[in-house]
Amino acid sequence: MQVQLHEHHRASSGTICVARQPIFNARVDVVAYELLYRSAAGDTTATFLDGARATARVVVGSVAEIGLKTLSNGCDVHVNLPRELVVNPIELPLRPETTVLEILESVRSDAEVISGIQYFRERGFRIALDDYASDDHDELLVGLADIVKIDLLAEPEHLWPQTASMLLDRGIDVVAEKVETYDQFEKCRACGIQSFQGYWFQRPETFVAPSVPANRLASMQVLSALHDPDIAIGTLAQVVQQDLSLVYRLLRLINSGYYNLPRTVTSVDDALLLLGIDNVRRFCALMSLAAFDDRPQELLISALIRGRMCELLSARTFPERGAELFLVGLLSHIDALLGVPASEAIRALPLGTDIEMALTAYAGPIGPVLKYVVDFERGRWPESRGGIESHIAQKLYQLAVQWADEARGLLLS
Repeated sequence: MQVQLHEHHRASSGTICVARQPIFNARVDVVAYELLYRSAAGDTTATFLDGARATARVVVGSVAEIGLKTLSNGCDVHVNLPRELVVNPIELPLRPETTVLEILESVRSDAEVISGIQYFRERGFRIALDDYASDDHDELLVGLADIVKIDLLAEPEHLWPQTASMLLDRGIDVVAEKVETYDQFEKCRACGIQSFQGYWFQRPETFVAPSVPANRLASMQVLSALHDPDIAIGTLAQVVQQDLSLVYRLLRLINSGYYNLPRTVTSVDDALLLLGIDNVRRFCALMSLAAFDDRPQELLISALIRGRMCELLSARTFPERGAELFLVGLLSHIDALLGVPASEAIRALPLGTDIEMALTAYAGPIGPVLKYVVDFERGRWPESRGGIESHIAQKLYQLAVQWADEARGLLLS
């Protein structure tokens, strides 16, 4: 874990790094780019312990920092998808019609994997199998694939014609990858293969962009102000504009291919009108928590789960106070996030009395809701049901976990 956190710090302290390697057609024209994780600008290979985190940083770094248009040059993009993100799908801020999700060779078919792939296919993404070799392939995954990338270093050369013919006859597009010589290129083209990738054409090229810094306390102050239930939309825009990091990321995301808007959004006011206050609140909460990139990932995820479950419970307890309860859940780990006692951290934030009482003593009108969530999380929910049936609480918790998983990609930007 220490290595993982150190690696993540390298990648996020000042710069965002994403490499790309082109995929060519038989005429040696670029038709797509594979986007690859890099922890530092000088790295020639990816070094990481967490494949999901690496993919999330590639996606969000591409869209919100470097710019997908710069990286793709109008071509399709390929993004690696490790098992964790296959079985726990997240909403990707990428256009499905121009995005190929590559299933890594280490992923094997089971019910969760099949379900995850179908989830992405239903949303219009194409699926590719990476590093394919005929003696170690997964037939169920081949049946779900639009593209298969044959690993020329793993597939014996005398089998190339047979393997290519078998895949092409099934209507699957074939990419010959790890092409290292002109002779290999010609032999694959003679087999009917129309797409190619490898060092003979071009090695991966790394793009670097500055990562907009975020001050932790300032982020928390903005986050607190955002969740004032009585805040006017004009005031909300002014609050967001106090944090340049939030403004930058908000405008980059809304102008990404994910939203596919007919015009460029250039102001926070327009973003608020198009996304809605609640969506902007949640997005800014994620970006604020992203400032704490040296804290354990599970701590941040726990804060998201607590916030969302408190918000979901508000519909049954205080329907008009959902924004406040979301904030209470998010800030319930404030001492660990800021590294100071909770009482000291709370004094530095513009919080209402009810929120302060809830965070410091589970007191006041909304304190019991936070206490209920914490108790449920720790397995003590039977003693604090608060009139909510256990099966309902379990369902709400599952929804909160699902939301936190979907939000994780943005959190790791």
